[in-house]
Amino acid sequence: MEMTPYTSKEARFWRITIALMLASLLIFSTLYVFQPLLPVFVKEFDVNATKSSLLMSAAVVSMAVGLFVIGFLADRYGRLWLMQLSLSVTVLLLLAMPFSPSFEWLVVLRLLQGFFLAGIPAAAMGYLGEEVSPNHLGLAMTLYISSNAFGGMGGRIVGGYLTDIFHWERMLFVLAGIGVAAIILFILLLPKERFFKGGEQSFKEDLQGMVFHLKDKSMLVLFMVGLLLQVVFTAVWTYLPFYLQSDPYNWSLKWISFTYFAYILGVLAPPIAGKLSDSLGQTKIMFAGVFILIGGITFTLLHPVGFILIGLALLCSGFFVAHSMAAALVSKSATHHRSGASGFYLISYYTGVAIGSTAVGELWTSYQWMGVAGTSLVFVFIFICLPFFKK
Repeated sequence: MEMTPYTSKEARFWRITIALMLASLLIFSTLYVFQPLLPVFVKEFDVNATKSSLLMSAAVVSMAVGLFVIGFLADRYGRLWLMQLSLSVTVLLLLAMPFSPSFEWLVVLRLLQGFFLAGIPAAAMGYLGEEVSPNHLGLAMTLYISSNAFGGMGGRIVGGYLTDIFHWERMLFVLAGIGVAAIILFILLLPKERFFKGGEQSFKEDLQGMVFHLKDKSMLVLFMVGLLLQVVFTAVWTYLPFYLQSDPYNWSLKWISFTYFAYILGVLAPPIAGKLSDSLGQTKIMFAGVFILIGGITFTLLHPVGFILIGLALLCSGFFVAHSMAAALVSKSATHHRSGASGFYLISYYTGVAIGSTAVGELWTSYQWMGVAGTSLVFVFIFICLPFFKK
């Protein structure tokens, strides 16, 4: 009997979806768990805001390297074992971090962790592209992207709340315990690859196949989309804790962590957008998400807290709609080296995280929230003006 890709009517489709969602929850909660804690490290280690943001940017810079390396290895040697390795090392490093003797050692461990965090995002899209029917890929992809949002939200909320009640070291032990459970379920649920064909070409030919994506104008635009969107999103969320802890708000870390519930809209919006894209097209829905994002940033410039919270909700909705559509367009457009194409998109995406976290730090120092939000709007308008985006 000939094997066919899984559809949403089959149990294994849902096993795949659930397994990758659990892995995504662990990876993205780990990546972003330090974001609301940056003011804590400023006080505990006597560093400034820009230096404390290295706990974010160090992880995403090495993650960008990992996306290229692991994406290449995944296309050549298979994806399942690399995803299992990624999750295991991620949890081990979470357990090691509370024993760091200094801030610098903590940054080093985050740098190492970032490389292995790349295992899931580098390989998951390629796995889905091969194992899931094209007619059902949009559903699987948007559920996976939604879990990215939920993981980011969970990591920030749990991290901020537990740190405010206990301490950041105990919080990391709790996250590691959750991670162990996620790994066990991932191994039990995810089916073996059926359609993967290992690279029979030389390393040079394989690299040339991956680099070919960089010569495709439409793919380059999608890679730039990922970068610009993430610069904006990361800048807002990285410096929001500093903004809300300052006058006139003076919020505690526990209350600031609750603002990340705005991510619920980021979880819900992509599946809805995926359904709408079937009739309206992925590009139109992506641009709709960008305009919602603009509205969200604008609302954060208004001083009443209610407007800021509305702005954060719009920001999350617009960002994850635009991101999920861009990621789907990359997977749809790539006819070969799918993990490589997804890897290049995510390299751009996480380069945006590094820029939005550490590079924007000086804008916060000099111009406070107006500098962060104003620069974010400039980046969004650059995205809108991309002249050669025609898909």
